[in-house]
Amino acid sequence: MSLNSVVVVTGGSGGIGSALIKKYLQKKSFVISADLDEKTDFKDKNYTFLKCDVECEKSINNLFEFILKRFGKIDYFFSNAGILSIGDENSINSDWEKNWKLHVMSHVFISRKLIPIFKKQKFGYFLITASAAGLLTHIDSITYSVTKHSAIAFAEWIAINYREHDFHVSVICPQAVRTNMTKGREKDVAALDGMLEPDFLVEKIQKGIDEKQFLILPHPEVQNYIEKKSSNYDKWISGMARLKQKIEYNK
Repeated sequence: MSLNSVVVVTGGSGGIGSALIKKYLQKKSFVISADLDEKTDFKDKNYTFLKCDVECEKSINNLFEFILKRFGKIDYFFSNAGILSIGDENSINSDWEKNWKLHVMSHVFISRKLIPIFKKQKFGYFLITASAAGLLTHIDSITYSVTKHSAIAFAEWIAINYREHDFHVSVICPQAVRTNMTKGREKDVAALDGMLEPDFLVEKIQKGIDEKQFLILPHPEVQNYIEKKSSNYDKWISGMARLKQKIEYNK
């Protein structure tokens, strides 16, 4: 990474996004935080905040227009914004729609602008924050599980279909990370293997970037869970159902 790298982070006002911004400012990169509100003011001349609603394609387009006009390129784009809505199939339509827009359509809107830029530049890195729930499940949130699965499928398709071009794609799939999203949920199933601090998570992400891994798993246990799931789906579903019962019994 050069000192003049241009890094964009959506959902940059807290948690993983804030830790990513701090990391890349330390690397002397130009960092643009795109979010609805600026909750963390980094006192760094290389830091820029831009109000952006990633659910809105026009807002995404305005973000790209600003970045290209000011910096002329993009090196790293972290599509990181997300939410957690607890609920089952009876979750209200607005929860379904918001999860779909944030966890899927935001990546679609970004890719429509970003991929032509990367193809023209002949370099770049597109990173999507998904979740281990997208590889496994989140037993407390159907909207999160379904849309994070979709986010991973989208990243796979982009990685496959643009593999011959000179840019890279990664999908980041952690379990629990200590953010506002997980506050008060420290004993949830996602935290059984430990709740990572955002700064530690970012070091894991950086390692995956350095090795150009498509699937970045900050919790190494997830690889084992994926293999168990794929080797015997019925057994995995039965095991997850028992785990859910055990957690509910202990609440």
